Amino acid sequence: MPEPDVSDLEAGLRREVDLLIPWYEETRRRRGRTTVGMSGATPDQIDNLVSFVVAGAEGAGFAEVPEAASGPTWRHAMPMLLRFVVEDLRAFYQEAVTSRPGTWAPSQHDMHTWIFEQTAFGRALLQIGHQIAAVGDPPLLMMRGFMIPEGFWVEGPTWGQQTTNVGGPEWIRQAQEYLTGEPTETR
Repeated sequence: MPEPDVSDLEAGLRREVDLLIPWYEETRRRRGRTTVGMSGATPDQIDNLVSFVVAGAEGAGFAEVPEAASGPTWRHAMPMLLRFVVEDLRAFYQEAVTSRPGTWAPSQHDMHTWIFEQTAFGRALLQIGHQIAAVGDPPLLMMRGFMIPEGFWVEGPTWGQQTTNVGGPEWIRQAQEYLTGEPTETR
């Protein structure tokens, strides 16, 4: 049978996840729980999380759930769902790393350094960051700040620049409305 076409990014990310699954499962077994699931995906749907992240990195946009990521009962609206998908995959990586024999839980900075400098997952997050930058929408730029820690986005502030014509609570209200997909009431 012919192999499906996958990008180098997707192939690399799937290879990493395959290598980490035994360590992640060991952490789940030992702790009796996991922190994966904020997006609505279950621990058995890591593949859907990978598909979602790859689609986002490769330009699927921020309006709808990518078709390749269908399956889970997602708990959030787009585009904020993307943030929670990223957090679930980050939790998977973190839980896998803490289970390896002879290792200790790395600091948050060490974990970010490893992810953003040595993994396909980090490359995918940076590509998502570039997709967000291309759109240039302030609420999306704010969401990028939740996904990429300051210091790992080399093209300026991770959070983007706050618009000067909207400030304080109004800007937060607009961002919340945009990211949740639901109108908020003004006070």
